[in-house]
Amino acid sequence: MGRFKYALGLLVVVCFVLSGLLLADIFYPLKQPQHDQNFASIVLDRQGEPLRSFADSKGVWRYEVSLADVSPYYLEALIGYEDRYFYSHWGINPFSLVRAGWQYLKEGKIISGGSTLTMQVARILYPHPRTFAGKCQQLLRALQLEWHLSKQEILELYLNYAPFGGTLEGVQAASLQYLHKPASSLRYSEAALLAVLPQAPSRLRPDRHPQRAERARNKVLERMLSQRLWRDAVVTSAKQEHVAVWPLATPVDAPLLSRRLHRQYAAERVISSTVDLSLQQQFADRVKSYVSPLQGELSAAALLVDNRSHQVLAYVGSADFFDNKRAGHVDMTTAVRSPGSTLKPFLFALALDENLIHSESLLADVPRVANNYRPGNFSQGFSGPVSASEALTRSLNLPFVQLIEAYGAQNFVNKLHHVGTELTIPDDDANPAIILGGTGFTLEKLVTIYSALANKGSVYPLRYTPATAEEKSRQLMTPEAAWITWKVLNGVKLPRNLRYGVSRQNLPAIGWKTGTSWNYRDVWAVGVSKEYTLGVWLGRPDGKPMEKTMGSVLAGPLLFSLFNQLNTRGEEIEQPASVSEQKVCWPDGRKETFVDPENCHIKRMAYVINDSTPRTLAFGYQWGEKSPQFFTPELNYLVNHDSLQRVTRECDNDAIAQTAYLWPNALEPWVKPSQRMFYQLPRFDSRCNVIPQESAPLRITGINQGQVYYVLDHQMVTLSAEVEGAAGELYWYLNGKLQDSRSTKLTLQLKTRQQYKLYVQDKTGSNGRVEFEIL
Repeated sequence: MGRFKYALGLLVVVCFVLSGLLLADIFYPLKQPQHDQNFASIVLDRQGEPLRSFADSKGVWRYEVSLADVSPYYLEALIGYEDRYFYSHWGINPFSLVRAGWQYLKEGKIISGGSTLTMQVARILYPHPRTFAGKCQQLLRALQLEWHLSKQEILELYLNYAPFGGTLEGVQAASLQYLHKPASSLRYSEAALLAVLPQAPSRLRPDRHPQRAERARNKVLERMLSQRLWRDAVVTSAKQEHVAVWPLATPVDAPLLSRRLHRQYAAERVISSTVDLSLQQQFADRVKSYVSPLQGELSAAALLVDNRSHQVLAYVGSADFFDNKRAGHVDMTTAVRSPGSTLKPFLFALALDENLIHSESLLADVPRVANNYRPGNFSQGFSGPVSASEALTRSLNLPFVQLIEAYGAQNFVNKLHHVGTELTIPDDDANPAIILGGTGFTLEKLVTIYSALANKGSVYPLRYTPATAEEKSRQLMTPEAAWITWKVLNGVKLPRNLRYGVSRQNLPAIGWKTGTSWNYRDVWAVGVSKEYTLGVWLGRPDGKPMEKTMGSVLAGPLLFSLFNQLNTRGEEIEQPASVSEQKVCWPDGRKETFVDPENCHIKRMAYVINDSTPRTLAFGYQWGEKSPQFFTPELNYLVNHDSLQRVTRECDNDAIAQTAYLWPNALEPWVKPSQRMFYQLPRFDSRCNVIPQESAPLRITGINQGQVYYVLDHQMVTLSAEVEGAAGELYWYLNGKLQDSRSTKLTLQLKTRQQYKLYVQDKTGSNGRVEFEIL
């Protein structure tokens, strides 16, 4: 009967305790932490190395991890040292509590803790005063955690919220900050160190108290050995390692890309990027050192892409993220700026595909008259007849105005829009000025379309995260046009002012192009090898002009300095089988087999697609003029049988038909006199009643061809020039610069010792030219 009463009383006590705990759980419920608000975000490089972190709303660095994200060595050390019976108790280990209490009574101080990992989680998540009531609260919370959560969930709460000193919480934050590696990569000694730190995070901080932290770590190692969890050789080796950690600092690599990804993936706590940390740091250091001696407000940006994967490997958004004078916080890879001449290669390629040109088609580098827009060259001069490839490698403006008028400015804009690289055009007016930089573009878009030269003309969107699904490409140009364009750009001479130890011999085969915007606000350089596409920009983020400079002078050396950092095989892009070399004839433009040898004035070797060699483009003087698309060099005329002078059918029924082979009128000042129209065509027979007006070349008088003027220092030379045979308003150019006079007379006052080129053109396109020199 007594045993029954004892059992009944025990049952009543148990029921009372359980009822009390159940009521406490109901009226004092367990509140889980809000994970989406309590974790910091971190951006990682392609190998999992941290690039930049973003603290949580309270400024705490805490990165969410699961058991699978943590090294098994750390889990062994943590459970073996802190709570070896974690998986068998219900949140409270009474034996540990009794042992800790007895040691405290015997020694008068705390010898060992009696708290389980569950109790530690309860104390971390639900702080309490260090009183008896507070301890009871901790015990209740520990029991609640065990009731409502699995062992794995409780352990993950500890992994994420354990204190590690300062504003660091969670093993991932501690591992990244102290060791610069993820918690999944911890070695034995590192695992033991991080296992003991939460016991006294301030007193044991390894960055401040390395010797104290080492002694505490060794206790963990000895415990692991005594429990036969780790082998003796492992523990001995781990003890020999000194505690050496990085200073507590937040990583700031690729800060502007990290900020961009953090905003784009706001709900993500761990964001993996495609960036290569080693390359990123090299590029950032090189850009910073390159820009630092330049004017204080100047910034720079660089973007490197792997042509095969289309992944961004390095993203330098500004010269120095922490330099406010250079507006380092402004991401210049996405800033809309004037691209200068960097779009010319794509007009070149599209014109190839349209069969308007081949690589050596004859273009005219001459002034354009009778319109409101008067483009010129940065060289401030005119070269006359140039090939399409020469115009591209020298970045001549006037031939590309001729080319975009033939191709169509709106067609060009539509092509770029189709592949996702839209232009920002003032008033949406697609005019020829866009090919010279009269539009807005970004470095990101520029690198995107340049990479098409290495991808058979296909444009792929850039990838910044490995998880991003590769989007479908869009075809901008054919593989043939892409290769010819790259091959021509590969022939551009390297900058003469290369420095920073750039090895010209070790550089891969690179097709590259520079650009300079109006008033020197932006300079660009973009290079394409088989493996990589790299673009750089320099300028002032506020849009103010820089000192006069060129893309080849300022941006070119930086481009090749960065290319020199890459480990590349240096292979060339493969030539398509449908691209061949053919001899072509000027001024006709077609291959020599189509042209009479006598009329092949100049031969050039051209890259052509499918053996197609279009004729020379016509040269117009007005936008929108209805004129033939291609130039016809043959001029048919009639001559008298006896006198061989020109006649018409009206005055000579027996006239003989003849053909002259002429150059475009605008190019005549640059060709041999014997090839000019005035000298090739005979005079009209005086017996004809109707004599058409003859088009003679303009003749400049007052200054002789090749004349040299000798002057004393600081003296001004006054020269007077006059033109004969002009029709209508004239346009005078001195070394490419348009002069004020529109009459047949021009007065020049010069004192600079140099060579001069004087050029004049009338409204019909007739022109004349003389060269002279002042010494």
